[in-house]
Amino acid sequence: MNKDIRYKVQGFIRTEKVAGMVLVEPVSQWFNAGNHLDAAGMFALEHPEVNCETVLVVGEDYSLGSYPLEHAKMSADYIVGLRA
Repeated sequence: MNKDIRYKVQGFIRTEKVAGMVLVEPVSQWFNAGNHLDAAGMFALEHPEVNCETVLVVGEDYSLGSYPLEHAKMSADYIVGLRA
């Protein structure tokens, strides 16, 4: 039995600016999910504009997770049924 808990997921939007400057804007949101990776997948669905390399996840119980953005997107594919 896997009980859903709340996870806060954070990613970043990286924008190249003139003269080599880079703007990094954090984006975060809470999700109820069964595990860290499912929360990261939900985040990828809600925030397709996120383009950082890593998605950070922390549970209400202070458990930590860190996933490559591509893994979060793959989890999102499973959530919406694009992968079996």
